Amino acid sequence: MLNDDELAEIRRRKMQLMMERAQQPAVLEPLANGLVNELTDANFWQIVGKTKTALVDFSAEWCQPCKALTPILRELAVDHKGKVYFGKMDIDRNRRTATQFGIQSIPMVFAFKNGKPAGSLPGLRRINDYDTLIERLLNSQN
Repeated sequence: MLNDDELAEIRRRKMQLMMERAQQPAVLEPLANGLVNELTDANFWQIVGKTKTALVDFSAEWCQPCKALTPILRELAVDHKGKVYFGKMDIDRNRRTATQFGIQSIPMVFAFKNGKPAGSLPGLRRINDYDTLIERLLNSQN
């Protein structure tokens, strides 16, 4: 049988563990690694279908506005690590998925909630526009 000192030590360790866990930020999106991840026709729905909240940039290597968008999305991916998955898809190499979404101009950023399209932002925008879209997604119930 345990004595009072042993029980007190067990309680102390348990309380310390609970306090450490409480201080860790909650991970809302397990796939949100703080990076902009490359997507392909082969893995698009496998990955996006598993996400709770995602932003996917449809772009091409030759597109100058797409190149200007890259650092904006990288910054947002870091800011929303653990909350939002960020993906990038080259429409020239992945025509099937681009066709599914009717992509006719780039850059085109699609938002996904629970694996389903939930909005889009065409063209190059200010960082605040993307941030507003993300906040709307994170605050929506579905």
